[in-house]
Amino acid sequence: MQWEDLRFFLETERTGRLSRAAKRLGVSHTTVARHLDRLEAAAGAPLFERTGDGLVLTETGLRILPKAKDMEQAALAVSDQLTGGGAVAGKVRVGAPDGIGNAVLSHILPHLLKDEPGLELALVPVPMTHKLWRRDVDIAISLDRPSSGRLVMRKLIDYDLRLYASPEFLHAGPPEAVEDLGHLPFVGYVDDLLYTDELDFNRKIGGLRVVYRAATVKAQLDAVRAGVGLGVLPCFMARGTGLVPVLPDTVTFRRTYWLLYPEDYRDLARIRRVADYIYAETQAKAAQFAF
Repeated sequence: MQWEDLRFFLETERTGRLSRAAKRLGVSHTTVARHLDRLEAAAGAPLFERTGDGLVLTETGLRILPKAKDMEQAALAVSDQLTGGGAVAGKVRVGAPDGIGNAVLSHILPHLLKDEPGLELALVPVPMTHKLWRRDVDIAISLDRPSSGRLVMRKLIDYDLRLYASPEFLHAGPPEAVEDLGHLPFVGYVDDLLYTDELDFNRKIGGLRVVYRAATVKAQLDAVRAGVGLGVLPCFMARGTGLVPVLPDTVTFRRTYWLLYPEDYRDLARIRRVADYIYAETQAKAAQFAF
């Protein structure tokens, strides 16, 4: 049994499909299948069974999985040592919601590469349900604090949101009370694309007429700036855009970003460096996240 075969086994388990594992590993579909065939021959039994949702582990596969993860962790530790006893080098994939991803991380992460030329960074949108345990991303910025899982969890920062409108939209006069909002057009999220209830601000206000929906907060901000309607937006994104807070003492929200990565990555220099950098740079900009 070879470690290389187990590496292909782990990626297949995480992605659930040979084609996805092949894409993640940068090889062909047949290469993945060949490694799995060799591992199954050594195990003397199938490791996966096909279902409508993809490949799932058999009982034999489930028995092998913990040991394979232990070997992976050992291999990662050896890799760190070979790069210089904890030198900062390698690939790190950061997943984040579009708000903080586009407005904050996209500006700060490139500067880290100037100090750490051995790093390779990827900034990607957080999927509907990011799966750190499947290694969709190495580090995740999340609005939800997981209640389970072997994760390193760190509160990144609180951020405030207000109700905003364009000056043109308010030309006839701003609403004077929450009760007035039901008569006005609103901008919001696409309901079935909300990946967390933490973003369902319009429903928390209640009784609103949403005329424009978008999957990203950046698209909503653009619509509010265009005068389409009112919208609940993060202060750190609305600041400096010319938008006007509406009912600023009444309609306010506070949410929290969490920084997460797998417990298995705790001792990896590249993960610690990127996570600590994101935390430090975000804290340095803390005033931008408040009202």
